[in-house]
Amino acid sequence: MDATSDELTSRFPWPVPPHPAVVPTPLHHAGWSSNSTEAVLANLKDNHQQWHIFFGDEHFHNHAAHHLLTIYTMGAPASLLNAAYHTHAVYLKPAFQPPETNEERIAREAAAKVVIDDTNWKDYLGDDRYYQAYASFFSSKLLDKAAGKNVIQRVLEDYVFSIDANLTPGKSANGQRPLILARFLSGFMHPHIHAGYGAEFGLPGLIAEGVSEAAVQLSEADALFTPDLFGAAANATDLASKVTSLAFSSAASISNVHALEIIARVANDPTFAPHNIGRLVPADAGKKSMDHVVRIGGTILVEYLTSWFGTVNEDAATLRAKFEEMVWMNTVIYAVAGWAKRELGEDETKEFNGDFFLMHLVTSSLLTSLLLNVLIPKSVALLLKTSFALSIVLYVTRSCPPLPIDTFYAHTTTHPHPPGPTPMPDKDMLPPNEPRSQLTPNPWLPIVQMALWFGGTRARTFAGLSSPDLSSLGSGGLTGAEMLDGTLFLRAAWLTAGRLGWMRESEKGRMWDGIAEI
Repeated sequence: MDATSDELTSRFPWPVPPHPAVVPTPLHHAGWSSNSTEAVLANLKDNHQQWHIFFGDEHFHNHAAHHLLTIYTMGAPASLLNAAYHTHAVYLKPAFQPPETNEERIAREAAAKVVIDDTNWKDYLGDDRYYQAYASFFSSKLLDKAAGKNVIQRVLEDYVFSIDANLTPGKSANGQRPLILARFLSGFMHPHIHAGYGAEFGLPGLIAEGVSEAAVQLSEADALFTPDLFGAAANATDLASKVTSLAFSSAASISNVHALEIIARVANDPTFAPHNIGRLVPADAGKKSMDHVVRIGGTILVEYLTSWFGTVNEDAATLRAKFEEMVWMNTVIYAVAGWAKRELGEDETKEFNGDFFLMHLVTSSLLTSLLLNVLIPKSVALLLKTSFALSIVLYVTRSCPPLPIDTFYAHTTTHPHPPGPTPMPDKDMLPPNEPRSQLTPNPWLPIVQMALWFGGTRARTFAGLSSPDLSSLGSGGLTGAEMLDGTLFLRAAWLTAGRLGWMRESEKGRMWDGIAEI
């Protein structure tokens, strides 16, 4: 990225968390200082200038900004922020990759000459050679003083959520819809996650990176992103060419249905049984696993999704309630399924299957909360619906693992203690005669300490599990759903910590389960 020092400062100003409009913003822990803020901004600027958003032939995503802002929110000092950034810089792809062949050189030089503007921004979608051009374009939009104070909202509305950004083809698109929202939520929702971090701290440069990442990302489950979902009239001929007519009626007047009821129906439907779907690798763009699920079970899937979509409207209280439902559902999918399928864990303990793919459901839920506070209500509803749909599809790609909430609660604890030497509390330590509570009076604090020293997305998962401010929940249609309470997030976080290793307490760090499948 060829940006001047002043341009970088404009793209990465002093972080300012947004005012919550729909849902509360995540907790920021004590520990910030001018030194840590200067360090995180310096590293974010370097990442913006030096590195591409993808690396490797498989188009793995650059997580440096995610890692930095995660541990920054938890009070990381400058030395830790610098060290964390270095762990990414050693393997990332340069922003301007030197060509290996003459053909690559010609293609790279041609891409470098392209200037993205409002007349051609849809013409290079899905081609990562144009990432830098997109980043320059969206940065200029976000720094346009004439756009007013709600410029982040306006850019997201115009270039991610609008009918034009999703349904109107570019000049050289051969009639193909741009479907930017589908791209925004593809690749394990990484563009959406990236932009969410930008929204959390009011960083235009990070928003630009996230939207640019969406522009060059290949889309998944396109058939779910129908015209009527965006409030546009459907084309009968076009829909007839799809696997099934995926019409989502948001105006349907139906009784309220909880997200957990939907996941229960999907889990119990033989259409989505492993012998029909298989155990897929969502990251493999070549296999198009999301599209595979839609092709096999599209009609039934739409029926289930529509019953939830019909309960989502633009009322602020409803939007918050439906967001919270999705958080509950995604955490149950990750945590309860991970415990139920613990034999798939790739470590020696076999106590938890920390599924790399399902983990992203929890992380993306956290970042969804940050985007909800900068979008207009119509787009908030659209983001909730589409995020919910892809969460369900991702669950199916992982063979619909069982969700036995009652046995999960019976075999997990709310009074955990990290490994290592056990402290000896003083006799006057409170509460008396409760040694477990004396040792870890706030069981989240050891998690925060551990997460600070852990890598990238691991830490953000823990933060995501601890943040939601959730109210009461009904039965939901899953066995044991009436037992659900806020300890779900604590139980999930400690199971995750045990699976990945308490490095601060001298345990060896381990990787997520399922990475080897990529």
